[in-house]
Amino acid sequence: MTSEELTERLVEVEQRAKANQHRIEAVEKNQEALNSIATSVAVMAEQQKNIANKVDVIDSKVDSLEAKPAKRWESIVDKAVWAVLAAMIAFLLGRVGL
Repeated sequence: MTSEELTERLVEVEQRAKANQHRIEAVEKNQEALNSIATSVAVMAEQQKNIANKVDVIDSKVDSLEAKPAKRWESIVDKAVWAVLAAMIAFLLGRVGL
């Protein structure tokens, strides 16, 4: 090979090296952005888990609040049934003479 050919090849290699350096820098920027996104997604997933836990707690509290009127109503009906039964027993005992 002549010195001109060597010089030409050296110039080509240097140009390719510069082009590759620019591509590597672009890939590094993209990788940094990707890492940033991955970190953000991890933080969001943790926040989502915390929100889900809080929603579960709120849901159980709402369920207990919703159950209170039903329990009261059942209690009132239960007492009314016992009052009617007691009145019937008292009436029957009064009819029997006790």
